[in-house]
Amino acid sequence: MKWSMKALVTAATVVAFAAAAPAAHAVSPVVALRGNAWLSKVRGSSVTPAKFHVVTTFSTDTPGAPLFTLQRAVIFFPDHAGTNGQLFASCSAKQIASFRGNVQRCPRGSKIGSGTVTAQVHELGITATGRVTMFNSQRGKSIAFNIRTLLPAYINETIEAPLTQLHGRYGEKLALVVPPTLQEVLSGVFVGVQDFDVTITGIAHVGGADYSYLKARTCPTTALHGVFDFIDGGTGQPAGATVDTRVQCRA
Repeated sequence: MKWSMKALVTAATVVAFAAAAPAAHAVSPVVALRGNAWLSKVRGSSVTPAKFHVVTTFSTDTPGAPLFTLQRAVIFFPDHAGTNGQLFASCSAKQIASFRGNVQRCPRGSKIGSGTVTAQVHELGITATGRVTMFNSQRGKSIAFNIRTLLPAYINETIEAPLTQLHGRYGEKLALVVPPTLQEVLSGVFVGVQDFDVTITGIAHVGGADYSYLKARTCPTTALHGVFDFIDGGTGQPAGATVDTRVQCRA
């Protein structure tokens, strides 16, 4: 096959342009994690329960890109962590489902926290904020997260997140798996969590004594660690992110 000079020049130009053109940037999820702790205080017979405030913010490394859909979040709490969940009343996801989502029917003393979740449905141009209520579950072996929204749609769903005691660098691990119904609200329409803001606290009265849900009596020396698994709703491709942050602690 004979090539004309014009064809060779054109081909060379195309190759040179392709080599010089920057590769398309793959969008990646970005997670920011912030933790604040307040230690339990004892004044005579009165106990002020410990509190742990965790804010998780989700974005991407490309401004304006749709948020990724969260599938699983695993939070490793710092050393000196631990709970007195076995001393608290329990209310599991299964129980709440049997109550048809009426969390007011959970046993008194089982509630251990609350907060909010904000999510976006990019395809519909909707941002919604829901209420999060947390319950001690399985006698301290897990935490039940009830998520409730009224607008733009009514959602009342509870996620059971196992809580595992660890030894060493981290005190406990919480694993939260987002159910498919909260990932994809309609066929092909995916939800991107924008932020998850919760505070864990609580106190139990047992045998004439008060016990804080959170055991920690000293400030942590290690970081709060998060591992997150996502899916790109547009392409179906998986993605992940990890983050560490120091906990701001007040004794």
